[in-house]
Amino acid sequence: MARALLWVLALAALSGSLLRAQDTAPAQPPKMMAADADPSFEVATIKPTDPDVQVRRINADGRNFVTQNTTLADLIKYAYRINGKQIVGAPEWFDSERFSVNAVSDGQGAPTDKQWRTMLQKLIAERFKFKTHTEKRELSVYVLSVGKDGPKNLTKSLSTEILPRVSLRPDPAGMVSFVQNATLKEYADIALQGMLLDRPVRDQTGITGRYDFKITFMPDDSLFGGHGPAPPASDNPAPNFFTAIQEQVGLKLDAVKAPTDVMVIDHVEKPSEN
Repeated sequence: MARALLWVLALAALSGSLLRAQDTAPAQPPKMMAADADPSFEVATIKPTDPDVQVRRINADGRNFVTQNTTLADLIKYAYRINGKQIVGAPEWFDSERFSVNAVSDGQGAPTDKQWRTMLQKLIAERFKFKTHTEKRELSVYVLSVGKDGPKNLTKSLSTEILPRVSLRPDPAGMVSFVQNATLKEYADIALQGMLLDRPVRDQTGITGRYDFKITFMPDDSLFGGHGPAPPASDNPAPNFFTAIQEQVGLKLDAVKAPTDVMVIDHVEKPSEN
């Protein structure tokens, strides 16, 4: 079974359920962590994931941060909002050995997305002895922009949650990308360059605000780094992702070359014992 069969990034400060595709009844927003706080994880464990586990998850809920079946590459792509092509000098185990993280933030209140990512950066540096420097290189990137018939089918989010929720799930027509309470910049960072596509993605839609939407598509070798699920047999298959995003939400992806920051790994180790 393919490791990418189900990829859930459930960054929901109020919800403990990772596998729901839709919001439930609105709830009151939680108390937020102070905007100027610089939190760390108060406690954190990193353990190898059982080989039989197929679902990959990253979930933030209140002060709790949990991942399952995630590689160090997955953690770094989320923590730094970069694509795998922007990481240079990684060891062989970097994108193959899978870990589960359980951590609790220090301080009071629910952290923002930026605070979660800062805490994870600190954890990676401490437990993986991770050291890097940044260089600028010419890379192939995708530009996300509005198509000639778009945008469309973007519903203004009414969610009271603080953080976005993104998930990928199997569907009889192929696969569905569910997006809730996300800006298009977050969608480009989290779903497109973080999960689906093989290169960095730049949001040039000019669209602001938070939206709910979904895209149904047929997976192929251009997605998931070539390691995604096998396309299902379907009497009514969905289009490929590049066609689906244009037809269903009125956005388009164009490939261009552009100077791009890359993270060059100077040192990294397998995680220390908990």
